Amino acid sequence: MGVTWTKEQQQVIDLRDRNILVSAAAGSGKTAVLVERIISMLTVDANPVDVDRLLIVTFTEAAAGEMKERIRGAIEKKLIECPDNEHLKQQATLIHNARITTIHSFCLSVVKDHFHAIDIEPGFRTGEEGELKLLRQEVLGELLEEKYQQKSQRFLDFSVAYGNGRDDKKIEELILKIYEFSRSYPDPEEWIHRCMDAYGAETIEELEESESIRLAMGHTMEYLREAHCLLETGLAVCQEADGPSVYETTLLCDQQLIERLMSYDSFEKMTEAMADIHWARLAVNRDKTVSEDKTAQVKAIRDQVKGLVKDLAGQYYYQSAQDMLEDLRTCRPAMEELAQLTLLFAVKFEEKKRSQNMIDFSDMEQYALRILTEKTKEGFRPSKVAQEYQEQFQEIMIDEYQDSNLIQETILTSISTVWSGRYNIFMVGDVKQSIYRFRLSRPELFMEKFHTYKVRESEDEKNENCIKQRIDLHKNFRSRMEVLDSVNFIFRKIMTSRLGGIVYDSQAALYVGADYGDGENLETEVLVIDSNLKEWEEGVKESGMSSVPVTDRELEARAIAGRIRRLCEQHQVVDKKTKELRPVRYSDIVILTRSVKGFADVFTEVLNREGIPAYAGTREGYFATQEIGVLLDYLRVLDNQRQDIPLAAVLASSFGGMTEEELAVVRSEYKELPFCQAVASYRVLGNDPTIRRKLEECLGQMEVFRRIVPYTPIHELLWRLLEETGYGDYVSALPGGEQRQANLNMLVEKARAYESTSYKGLFHFIRYVEQLQKYDVDYGEASIEDEQSDTVRIMTIHKSKGLEFPIVFVAGMGKGFNMQDARSSVVLHARMGVGLSAIDIEKRTKSSSIVKKVMQKEEALDSLGEELRVLYVAFTRAQEKLIITGTISNLEKKLADWDRGSAKDEEALSFGRLSKAGTYWDWLLPALARIPKDVPIVKKILTFKDIVGEEVKEEITGRITKTMLERWDTEVLYEPEMHQALNEQFSYRYPYAESRHQKLKFTVSELKKRVYLLETAGEEIGEMGELPYEEPDVVPLVPKFLQDDEELTGASRGTAYHRLMELLDFSKEYDAESLLEVVGRFTKDGKMKQDMADCIRVEDILGFLKSPAGLRMGEAAKKGRLWKEQPFVLGVDAREIYSDEQEGELILVQGIIDVYFEEDDGLVVLDYKTDRIFKADELAEKYHAQLDYYGKALEQMTLKKVKEKIIYSFTIKKEIEV
Repeated sequence: MGVTWTKEQQQVIDLRDRNILVSAAAGSGKTAVLVERIISMLTVDANPVDVDRLLIVTFTEAAAGEMKERIRGAIEKKLIECPDNEHLKQQATLIHNARITTIHSFCLSVVKDHFHAIDIEPGFRTGEEGELKLLRQEVLGELLEEKYQQKSQRFLDFSVAYGNGRDDKKIEELILKIYEFSRSYPDPEEWIHRCMDAYGAETIEELEESESIRLAMGHTMEYLREAHCLLETGLAVCQEADGPSVYETTLLCDQQLIERLMSYDSFEKMTEAMADIHWARLAVNRDKTVSEDKTAQVKAIRDQVKGLVKDLAGQYYYQSAQDMLEDLRTCRPAMEELAQLTLLFAVKFEEKKRSQNMIDFSDMEQYALRILTEKTKEGFRPSKVAQEYQEQFQEIMIDEYQDSNLIQETILTSISTVWSGRYNIFMVGDVKQSIYRFRLSRPELFMEKFHTYKVRESEDEKNENCIKQRIDLHKNFRSRMEVLDSVNFIFRKIMTSRLGGIVYDSQAALYVGADYGDGENLETEVLVIDSNLKEWEEGVKESGMSSVPVTDRELEARAIAGRIRRLCEQHQVVDKKTKELRPVRYSDIVILTRSVKGFADVFTEVLNREGIPAYAGTREGYFATQEIGVLLDYLRVLDNQRQDIPLAAVLASSFGGMTEEELAVVRSEYKELPFCQAVASYRVLGNDPTIRRKLEECLGQMEVFRRIVPYTPIHELLWRLLEETGYGDYVSALPGGEQRQANLNMLVEKARAYESTSYKGLFHFIRYVEQLQKYDVDYGEASIEDEQSDTVRIMTIHKSKGLEFPIVFVAGMGKGFNMQDARSSVVLHARMGVGLSAIDIEKRTKSSSIVKKVMQKEEALDSLGEELRVLYVAFTRAQEKLIITGTISNLEKKLADWDRGSAKDEEALSFGRLSKAGTYWDWLLPALARIPKDVPIVKKILTFKDIVGEEVKEEITGRITKTMLERWDTEVLYEPEMHQALNEQFSYRYPYAESRHQKLKFTVSELKKRVYLLETAGEEIGEMGELPYEEPDVVPLVPKFLQDDEELTGASRGTAYHRLMELLDFSKEYDAESLLEVVGRFTKDGKMKQDMADCIRVEDILGFLKSPAGLRMGEAAKKGRLWKEQPFVLGVDAREIYSDEQEGELILVQGIIDVYFEEDDGLVVLDYKTDRIFKADELAEKYHAQLDYYGKALEQMTLKKVKEKIIYSFTIKKEIEV
């Protein structure tokens, strides 16, 4: 049965020849629709396209892989329906080359294909994260050192004003951040110059026209309008029958004051007015009939209005316009210096990367942009290379468009055919799920199109002339109605265009598309956990008992653990496969948090302690783990044995096995010597034989490793160290051994990656790791958990994006927002630039400039908008049940405040309240102060007593169960049927157990040796059909100064002869001189190495060319019937190798045929040999099996008969038929 698409989904699938923006709500099936659109374009359209003529850009490599797999599956499904469709068959082949990729992968391919356009070496590599971080720090250090040596007064003043006095870390961070921000723009230099322009105002008029002042006035009017609305509400309360009418006059005066402020359109006048505000005092209310609640409400409203105006005055109107101009003049030299430093860093960093033939991710975009565009006065226009891509791609599809930035937009637009009037960009995304602001995404790009693209209103409306169209997908096919109703109710209250990017109205709301059937207890739960433990602590103190402090996060984790237990006991969810209700499993549950730090470890520990298996996929503190710390200390001592602390750590670890007392004995024996020398002396002269033995074993083994350090790659050194010292096995046997072993394996992989960087050797590896630690590059502990295992998963909201779970806990609602970017001494904003404080070194004064003040507000609002969207992503992961948790202090007071300021049933919370939020609770609890009966949300307040009470019940139940099990009569058979079923299961034996040890693939060389040994020496074959031992061909490593005198082995000469035979044109005739000339040309062109050319004996080659076989090959080559180096994979009957194997089983044999040619009556196979064997019979006997397999393979591949199999021996200069 086919899929039934909604009307909007069908539009997405069918519409062509236009730019399309699909605003796809969470769970709306956008990926399925996108795949269906692609399949439709490949199969249904009148002129179907090839899949490699579509460019499909996804946000992650995983998403690209999944998309490609989905499309491949859909093509195969269509092929089953239409097996004779040649176009579909072609698509099944082309899908492997389809451009389904991330933006960075696409840019990388552009740079690789057109490296000459930007003058970069073709063999460049992408730098590793740690290496690039160290390289940046190195360049910054050199740059600042150079500036200090130049002694420029402007730079010295800047470093004093904006440095921290101790080092240059703050300045370095500032330069790096501005550099990163600039790289998200098509023209980084132009953006940096715009940052300087923000401080360019010279007059009051120019100040009034500046972007900062326009934004400040905009914010002011927004807050003043809100203040006016609040006063309207207050006046309405005053006019009620039991309202405080005595306050009405004062509120009217306040309203007039606000209206007067709103009338100013000049910043200078507004500044003067703000400095001269006087609030009238409220009259005394003596009327006993007036409601106390309404009196308090009006007072709270008035306090809120006064607070709004006071905040505005402090934010923007804190000094005169003239003083603000002076501050901008003070900031200007500092901003110019900072801009110059950033531009210099960009140049030096690029030079450093180019010197090491390396690029980073931002280079991929910037280089691709240089290749694909030409900068003109009007902006960026497509280059000739871009025009080639325009011809190649019929449509450009961009997934997760809300997370694009300006440079990505410019790159993708340049390769579209929009420039020639054919609109072919398809964009899909959801601005409500734009949560990658830290990666400099620009959701406003999505919103600009959202507001300008045409929405199709009806079926009758003609669309032929519509070149830019928006389609909204509202239906959610992921979640139950109860989840969607809850999400809609909450976000109607808290998501606005100013905060969140979009008004959460009927167009943005989620509508039910999934049919789950009936269920129980499906309401969204809001668990507000009171973190006030004062009463409990006092009770413990009075009882004289000792207590361990309980943190807020531990308290929340315990509450969640209790709720998970009850869910597993009582709740049911719909099984994904059977579509029937079943009891909840741990794997149905996920706990989402804003960040891992401080949550993952605590939650995992508490849940595991409570008997609930839990796993956090990403953890911190990789370098701090015991097993990694000790191993790094061992490497430090291996590199330099005169390091006391690392040496002591190694000796006290399992490597040395020494106790603290034994270390003290060594130290006290040689007090005057450094510890490393004391250890060396005690090893030789010490009195205690046990200590001497331990030192000898540890340090002796270390000396063995030290000898191989100079020529051993670090990852190999680590493997040997782990294996030969037994440290790997020791770590595996410790508690949590699997995790520890995974961490060690991860270090080996990091060492392997290190080998590909520009740093080499053990010394540099240790410095490399120390620098990573210094600059906070924390890889997180290695992941070992199988995501399919039955555990509760703990993950960040960002990691959960695109996923779905039956039951979702969204935790940490009481955690404060991270607003450090808005509060930092220098504010950076991706759109506006850099906000500096005005610092006068001579006067020793510091004040925030108006540019900084405005940026602080913009940054704070943008951060809050991001938090709002993160919350939306978290809530929309739930399929069947959503549970929201968080701790809160001063609960009663806050609830009262929120209740007074909560909105009416249908209204969103005021912008003032939304913009002052410090935690998610500051949004959620006012929004949930009044929950209508038809909204499926249950709010519960949990105290410490409630949480402990649940735990006590669980403890008692556990003890009763334990007692029952201890008294269980094991002699009684309670369920005979179950007993029999278990016996049957545990007695089962897999019938093909032996096959597990058999090889499924052999090389021809392996089988050749096997046959030869069987036929000659009669050597026994092992049980599994393989030789007991196989001696490999060894090519000795000969030092260069001995190579001229060393006679080449058959293996090394054989490689050279085979290579020459592969390259030689057999259709031509050669003499000694022309052959030498050809070999020289091959060497010059890089097709052969010089050492290979040197070992070729011209007379050997000429002898072969003049032999009968050589002459026959020459004739075949002239007719185009000669083939060289032909790889093959052949299926042979498994019984040829494993006599006991079943009939019909195949073994794969792979190899490469040196050469074969075709004559009128069949094929001839020829194999070159350089073995030092002087008897033709012996050669034939050794290699006939190899030639037999070559013959079989050729006959299978070509369906032609192989008439001859020839060996040509260069040693005896003779051809041998086999």
